[in-house]
Amino acid sequence: MKEGHERLKFDYKSMNVKHGKHFESFVPFMEDYPGEKENTVFLGNPIDFISFDDDSVKFIEVKTGKSGLNEKQKQVKRLIESGKVEWFELRFEK
Repeated sequence: MKEGHERLKFDYKSMNVKHGKHFESFVPFMEDYPGEKENTVFLGNPIDFISFDDDSVKFIEVKTGKSGLNEKQKQVKRLIESGKVEWFELRFEK
């Protein structure tokens, strides 16, 4: 009996993860999307999208249901909010 219950919990969680992954593909086309869809790049991990708009660069994470940020996403959010974002340009010569 307990084995069946554990299997159902696993299947339910798996279904929610799959739903979230499919939902992400439609997000840039939604009315309330904070970036410009033509300037959006999908990363997937640790942050879902980056939108390179004319006036800003936006890091966009998509969550469904009761899901929250994982530890890596929280760390990225803290770094962005504290201004610890850097630019590097690498140039290689032949």
